[in-house]
Amino acid sequence: MSGLRKSSKSILQNLALISQVGIMMLVPIVGGVLLGAFIDGYLKTNGIFLIIFILLGVGSAFRNLYVLSKQKAKEYDDVETPSRYVQKFEKSLKEKQKTEGSNNEHRNDRIDQ
Repeated sequence: MSGLRKSSKSILQNLALISQVGIMMLVPIVGGVLLGAFIDGYLKTNGIFLIIFILLGVGSAFRNLYVLSKQKAKEYDDVETPSRYVQKFEKSLKEKQKTEGSNNEHRNDRIDQ
């Protein structure tokens, strides 16, 4: 039963991520369109501010995606996977063997004296 809960949790996390990406793309672009159209209407210009703010909105949206992808990549790197667990275990064994080896060398030095 816990496998089903874990699976549905993973599906919900993926849906939340997709929604977050959509919102992070949509809000800056729509905001740029609205702000550019408002300024153009107020100053009676022919769409120059609309173009400028659309470009700023698109740039902001891609910057947001970049930051999100870096954040998710870091979270993925922090996740304990079986291979990382084995690597950490092997590393701890090597360190333990090194410390035991140095202890044995000190014992041999004492015996030789």
